[in-house]
This record gives sequence, structure tokens and C-alpha cells, in this order.
Amino acid sequence: MRNKKWFAAVCCALLLSPSVAAQNWPAKPVRLIVGFPPGGSTDLVARYIAEPLSFSLGQQVIVDNRSGANGAMGTAIAARSTPDGYNYLVVYDSHATNPSMQKHLPFDTVKDFAPIMLIALSPMVLVVNPASPYRTLSDLIAAAKSKPGELVLGSGGIGSKGHLAMELLAGKAGFKYTQVPYKGSAQLMIDLLAARITMQIGSVFLVSPYVKDQRLRAVAVTATGRVTQMPDVPTVAEQGIPGYEVQTWWGIVAPAGSPKPILQRLHSELKQTLTAPETRERLEQLGMAIRASTPEQFARHIASEIELWGKVVRDSKLSATE
Repeated sequence: MRNKKWFAAVCCALLLSPSVAAQNWPAKPVRLIVGFPPGGSTDLVARYIAEPLSFSLGQQVIVDNRSGANGAMGTAIAARSTPDGYNYLVVYDSHATNPSMQKHLPFDTVKDFAPIMLIALSPMVLVVNPASPYRTLSDLIAAAKSKPGELVLGSGGIGSKGHLAMELLAGKAGFKYTQVPYKGSAQLMIDLLAARITMQIGSVFLVSPYVKDQRLRAVAVTATGRVTQMPDVPTVAEQGIPGYEVQTWWGIVAPAGSPKPILQRLHSELKQTLTAPETRERLEQLGMAIRASTPEQFARHIASEIELWGKVVRDSKLSATE
């Protein structure tokens, strides 16, 4: 009889332990790994949520920048980290493009992570130097068709979102261009402002200050609808390329095997953080639209992005070593 009671008690403890762990969590600082340098959009998203999360959780939330390989270095560190509910990865859209561009990643983007939330989306904008003759997307496409390869795109690198967005557009519209990869946005902007390159597809966060100051001309928005910061700029779809949509995005994942009750608790805390007026306003000022999705919705989003960009990479015959 005593053994039966002991066995029942152990079973109850095992059943209750995850929820008890969630109630006691966090008992120490929580780490948000960011695979990009300080100052970029992913770093800002992490810091904008870390501050209010630290307050609501009663523990410090630390942003740990581990940049390299278009976010893959930080992702590898996150995949190897202990799945105890204290390690997380703030991901950018490269999380879904790296599997196609980098053939030997030391992790599985899907199997090694548990999606928690799609935090926000942001459209991209096709911009040119204001001294150029291109005022509409039709102007640009016509020039690219008449002078194959002469129009030059500046991008953040082979397989960057701006590069892939142009590959998708070129494939749909049937034109050729030349890509020049840059190691950083600073030199790219210098060359675009000096008209040494023709165009760029960049995030609202990156290009809107230049458009506002009329140092760049916005030709098209890559989302399905116009953006608040540039209401007069038509979408790519409005300009004759139906079904075209490209958005940058940010989310948060955990190492696979992290306790589900803790992930559910974090999701709840994140949702409250993102719906708070101050956090929402800070992110919207960067051109982001808050999503605060469910884990299931985020998993579907990642899968669809991997499929879309995998096809673009295959069709374009791109590789990171190109």
C-alpha cells in the first residue's frame, strides 16, 4: 500500500513539475540571442522588448549579440544552448533564407527550434537616386529590358532579402540586372546617393529617412498595401505585377525541447508587451506592423518563407559562394 502511494506521489510530481517550473520561472536572467550587430533592426526589436519584459518578469532580460554569416552564427549558438527556458533567439527573415543560401548550416532551422511568436512585419521599398529618369516601376522595368544587365542593384549581399526580392521581381517581370553586394548598408547608401548604382530594395526602417529628405526616390512598395510613411508610393502589384509581396519580419524562437509551459508564459508576456502603447509606438516608428502571432501561425509563416525563397534561389541558381 505504501509503495502504491509513493508511486502515485511521484507520478503527480512528474505531471505537475512543468507547471511548477513555469510558475517559478524566471529564477535568473533570460538571454535573447541576436545574430546581428548592435544598432540594426533585429537588435532594436530585441532591446525594445527586453526592457518591458525585464520589468514584467522581475528578472533581467539580456540581449546577447552574436553576429556573423547573415545571422547563422547566432542561430547556431542558440541551437546549442540549453533548452531550459532561459535562452531564446530573436530572428530576422534571413532565418528562412539561410537554409537555401548556406548549404552546410550546423543546425536544422525547423527541427532545432520551437517557434514562439512572429513579432512584426515590414514592407520593403524599391528606391532610386532622385536624379535618375525612373519615376515608376514601369520606367525601371522598361529600361532594364531595353538594356539587359545595365541597371545595377546594390544589396546587402548575395541572398540578402533585397537581392532575393529583386530576383523575384525580375523573374515575374522578365528582365535582367546586375547586382553589387555590399558588406554594410553605409557604403551602399553612399554609392546610391552618389548615383554610382541604380537602385536598392530596402526596409522602410532603412530607406524612409532618405525618402523623406528627398535624397532618394521611392518607386514601389513590396507589400500588398501602401505604407503609412509613404502613402503616395504605389505597390508593385498596383504597377502591373499581381501577386508580388515581400516583407521583412522579426520573431522569437526557443531551442527545441524548451519547456512548453514556460514558452506559453513567455508568449503571454510578449503579447502584453507588444500591445502596450509605448512598445507598439516604438516599433511602428521603425515601419513595423505588430503581429504578435500564435506559435502555430509563426511556424506556418517560417515554412512558407522557406518554401518561397528556396524556389527563388533554385530558379535563380544562386549560392552564397557565387
